[in-house]
Amino acid sequence: MLKERIEFLCKKKNIARKDLVEGLVTQAHFANILAERYPLAEDLAVQIGQRLGVSAAYLLDVAAADELVLARAEQIFDLLSKSASTLTEDMVNELNDRDDALTVELTTALMKAVYYQQLNDAAAYEYVHQSYLNFYLEKYGRPDEVDLPHPLKKALLYYKIQYYRSQSQYYEVLNQVSRLIRLTEAGTEIWLTAQNVNIEASIAVKHFDDAKKIFDDTMRHVYEGRLFHRLSTLYIAQSGYSFAMGLHHEALLALSMAEANMVYADNQGDVITTIMNNRIVMLTMVGELAKAAAEIDRFEALVEREPEEVRQNFAPVTLVYRCEVALSQKNWGLLAHGIEHLKALPLTTDQQMALVFYESQLALSRGDQSGFMDLALACLPYFESIRQTNRLEQLYEALAVASEDGRRYKESAVYYRKLVYLLKNK
Repeated sequence: MLKERIEFLCKKKNIARKDLVEGLVTQAHFANILAERYPLAEDLAVQIGQRLGVSAAYLLDVAAADELVLARAEQIFDLLSKSASTLTEDMVNELNDRDDALTVELTTALMKAVYYQQLNDAAAYEYVHQSYLNFYLEKYGRPDEVDLPHPLKKALLYYKIQYYRSQSQYYEVLNQVSRLIRLTEAGTEIWLTAQNVNIEASIAVKHFDDAKKIFDDTMRHVYEGRLFHRLSTLYIAQSGYSFAMGLHHEALLALSMAEANMVYADNQGDVITTIMNNRIVMLTMVGELAKAAAEIDRFEALVEREPEEVRQNFAPVTLVYRCEVALSQKNWGLLAHGIEHLKALPLTTDQQMALVFYESQLALSRGDQSGFMDLALACLPYFESIRQTNRLEQLYEALAVASEDGRRYKESAVYYRKLVYLLKNK
């Protein structure tokens, strides 16, 4: 770990290694120190630390992994692996970004990145990567090949799980979550969190038998341990399984069970938001548009009770729901109205791409094939990157027809092939 920290500090200070030890020790001897063949002497650590702008302890204790260090890293992991809604910015900011022990420092950085990702704070997420994480991810990015202290390995796996989830790379999610589960004790909070992700990923890759088995096993632990605060999230997972199996009534019933058990949940705000989001999406997808619209009304009524900042954050969310319903109804006037309102709001990347998609469909409805093509091609790479099947079906089919109408037969054939492949693997 000393070698990695020295390399990181040299990069930050723009100091070559030979210049760092010039007049202090030979480069060959320093290479042996970094290779852990010789210990780093305290007086040398003081001199090198002065050149790097750090204390001697920051170099001498970098590989510390005693009980106190591991306990501190474990505490940070446990805190920041909770839902972001249960934390405050003050709680997160109070965690020091620098620590003499790299196990604590890197665990903190990884878990802060997860926190920023959950908040959709792109600026903070990017900063922690550019200023620190990118270097260490390159060094320790494969936990199966690097022997790391237990809490740091868990933090790295948890970080990668959340990253791959954000990219909809669910086979990688399964790979990483299986490693994390092996490092956790059954029935603990992080084990339960990992099992929920395991169910989600298994459904996404159509391992339905595995998803059912994981759900039953996890539910047994919840009831045996009287961990009723986890019931709602498990019923949400069950609803996803049922919907994927085509059991739409059972899926909606499971969401009702999730809502009924919400009284036990620690993060009720997140839970009700997820329940209502999933119910609106499901009702829209199965064509129960009147019920979906009623649920959107209910969601908006709940949001209206919240502070102004929360209402502003949810404004584009409910507008996207309404645009989706309008598109399903082919109510082009209502869709155009929603698009204009969305354009006036700050949007996440996903919401921005949804807006472009809606604009493409509106252009298509008006017979503006050129406008449709430009807009469809602007959002297509994003939906391909996250493998959003429903959007891709509509885009591939419409692009194939538009290309064919424009006598671009090779392009049309490409889109038809993509559509066929998508439908075969749906």
